[in-house]
Order: sequence, then C-alpha cells, then structure tokens
Amino acid sequence: MSTMLTVFASHMSDAWKPFYWPLIAINLLFGLLLWRVARRMLLHTLQGLLLFVLLLVISAGVAMADSGGLARGLQEAATIVLGILLIRLMALAVFRLIIVRMGMHPPRILEELLILVASLGWLLVRLAHAGLDLSGLLASTAVITAVLAFAMQDTLGNILSGLALQLDHSIHIGDWVQTDTVSGRVMQVQWRYTAVRTLFGEMVLIPNSTLMKSQVMLTGGLSVPLRLRTVLFYCGFELEPNKVIAAVERALAAAEISDIASLPSPTCTVLDFEQGVVCYAVRYWLTNPETPGGSDSLIRQHLYALFRRQNWRMGAPSQDLRVSSLKDALPEDEPEQDLKQRLHMLDGVSLLNPLNDDERLELAGRLRFLPYLKGSTIASQGDLGDCLFIITEGEVNVVVEANHQRRGIATLGPGDVMGEMSVMTGEPRRATLKASTNISCYALSKEDFESILQGRPELADAFAQLLAQRSQELQQVKTSMPAMNVAVQKAAILDRVRRVFGLTGAG
Repeated sequence: MSTMLTVFASHMSDAWKPFYWPLIAINLLFGLLLWRVARRMLLHTLQGLLLFVLLLVISAGVAMADSGGLARGLQEAATIVLGILLIRLMALAVFRLIIVRMGMHPPRILEELLILVASLGWLLVRLAHAGLDLSGLLASTAVITAVLAFAMQDTLGNILSGLALQLDHSIHIGDWVQTDTVSGRVMQVQWRYTAVRTLFGEMVLIPNSTLMKSQVMLTGGLSVPLRLRTVLFYCGFELEPNKVIAAVERALAAAEISDIASLPSPTCTVLDFEQGVVCYAVRYWLTNPETPGGSDSLIRQHLYALFRRQNWRMGAPSQDLRVSSLKDALPEDEPEQDLKQRLHMLDGVSLLNPLNDDERLELAGRLRFLPYLKGSTIASQGDLGDCLFIITEGEVNVVVEANHQRRGIATLGPGDVMGEMSVMTGEPRRATLKASTNISCYALSKEDFESILQGRPELADAFAQLLAQRSQELQQVKTSMPAMNVAVQKAAILDRVRRVFGLTGAG
C-alpha cells in the first residue's frame, strides 16, 4: 500500500507545475474581491479549483496504469480549466469593479463575449503547446462548422442581434418599448432574447432577431424621458371655444399634477365638431410611462372640477333621448336640507358673526359651490379678487411672494375664510392660495354682500376690525417689520369698504 502511495505521489509531483501555485493564489484573490458584488463567484472559484485538482488526481491515477498519453491529456485539461477560470475572474473584476467605479456601464453581453474569445484563445494556445497542428484542425472542422451554422441560423441570428442591440445602445435597460404585440419595460437584454415586463406584470421574452426585423417604438425611459398624451372632452356649442381653451390651459398650468411635466405645459385645442358637441383635446407630456391611465384620470378630474367652478356643462357625443319626471328627479326636501347645511356652515364663520339670521339666510342662498383638486391655484397674489372663499373640506396653503422669495405663511382648513380682504376693499390679492389637498369650498361675491351692507351700513365697521387684524399679521410676515397700529389700519380699511360698497358718509 505504501508503495502505491509513493508511486501516486511521484506521478502527482510530475503532473504539478510550478506556475500552478501563483495561478491558484490569484484565482482565490479575485474570488474574494468579487464576493462583494457577486457572492456566488467565490463558490464558483472553489468549484473550478476542485475540478482542476480532480483532473490532476485522475491523471496521476491513469499514469500509474501506464497510460501516459491519456495522463498528459488530463494534465493539459487541468491547465486549461485553471486558465479559463482565471480569465473569467479577471474579466469580471475589470467589468464589475474597475469599469463601474469609472462611471461606465458597458453591456453585459460585451463582458461575456470577451470572456468567450479569451477562453477560446487560451484553449488554442494550450493545444498548440501540446503539439496539435491547428491549421489541420481548422481545416478538418470547416465542414462541421458550416453544417452547425446552417442548423443554428436562428439561434445565431438572435445572438448577433442581441450583440448589435447592446453595442449600438439603441435600447437600454429600463426603456419602455412598444411593438405590434407587446408594450412594456425592458428588463434584460440576453444573448438570445430581450425580456420585457408589461403593465399587467407579465414577462415577455422577445427573440432579438424579431426586434431587429420589426418596428419598435420607444415610449419612455432614458431614451424618451417625455411622452405626449392626449385626453378628449366635449362641450356644447353654447360655450365659446376661446374661453374654454383659455380656462383649461390656465387651470392646468397652475396645477401641480404628479407624473405630468410642467414644461412644456399642457395645451388645449379644438379637435372637431361632431354629433352636436365640440370635441376638445388636452395634450400633455407624461414623465412616468408606468402611469398613463392614472395621469389621464387626473387630467379628467381637473377638467371636471374646472367645469363645476365655472358652472359649465360638459357634453357627450350621444344622441339618446331621456324622458323623466321632475317629481322623481330629486327628493322634495333635498333643497331644504342643503340650505340647512349651508346655514350651519355659515354659523361657524367668525367673519359673519355680525349678521343676523335673515342676513345669513340670504347669503346661504347666494353661495356658489366650487371644487378644486390638489395642486390647483385658487387665487394668485396681485390678481383682482371678485369673491371670497369658505372652506368646507381640505386644506389650502397661503403663500406670499416678497423680496423675490416665496414663503408659506399659513395653512387654512374647514371653516376658514380666504380672499375676504380683496372682496371687501377692492385691493389686489395679497397672497397666493394653493390647494394642498382636494378642496370643497363655497364662494361669495361683492354683489352678495352689497344688498346687506346697503341695508345695514354699520356692519362695515365690524368687517373692518377683522380685516385690519388679518392685514397686520400678513404685513408683518411679508416685510418682517412692525405693522401700523390696528386702529389706524382699521380706519383706512373701513374707508375703502365704504367706498367699494357705496357707503361713503355713513355713520
């Protein structure tokens, strides 16, 4: 037994080359370096070294059986395995560590191609070192290569197409593509196929040759950061198109809508006249291709809220005839219930505390309901205000522009009043009102107050007191300086209120 072990050790000593030790050490070093970015590479390194040792052990065993030719072949195979392992680890270290740190991200298929070419080169070098005539080998395999190429032409076409897609950077990982049958986001570009995940969550594998032969539309991602979308809506002929277009563009430009670009701002155009209505198109630029339906829905919600605020009627290209009874349309007590709710809401408004019950009832009948969506601009600083707002639902940010800076000064909620200073004094708006959530509010105009103040001019004094206090707070925020005395400011505001409502000379 000891004799056999001695002979085996002798053959192992002959098979082991001096350069094996440094190659093994380098392989282990690269495996440890790659462990941080590719944890399985250390395991693959150990498996490759185990295969290398196993081939040497088998070669020693074969040499003991006096099969010298087979033993030398196994030794050469072990050397080839060790070299290919080192080539792969070195290439991975260059692509995954060095090039990435330089800020470059070459296609993965290029990495695999270089590993393949280098491995084939190492194989040919070792075969030539073993004494094999490479010219004869190439000549003898030419026919086999031609047959394989013909049999695998589809596979080779996919591989070459995948290489072309990666090298010319026509499609990037993360791009959104659309073909005749598939629309989704590019997740992988492999040798044979490109993986695309659709909006419905399916993963579709498209052969690379199909992508090269077909028309492919890039709809989002790095290559196409913005995509134009169109939303249609309809109005009756009683609305002037120029007014509709101006109101829609102004409202959408002032709103902050998620996943919709603010520049270029949304545009509105008259698309057609059909079936008794005017067809309009809102065109906007989508920034997130994952949410086309959600963005279209937000645009439609803003349009609906705008039409409610303007008291306009939206149309529809339909020709159905509906006959209904007014008696069945609404419950008889609904107007009365709505009036009670409005009166209850007015009771909580401190600005209207000086009014008696009859005056509140009169104002309740004049209230106009105005809905606003999140991100809408309710009023802009510097504009002439024609109404004040009473919030019933949601929150509004009050923003002041002073000294070329924008500054939020308050957040208003249900029960708060906005824009009263401009209505009562005729001054321009002193702040911008921005909806931070979806807003429900009621509006009262100057004309709504006029008849009440004409009947009771002494109410102007109570209104002026509250307006003076609010004006002082706003002035301190805008200028960071002490405001004038409240009594002095009240007198100035009272004078403006009387002039606006024609109460000059009233006690």
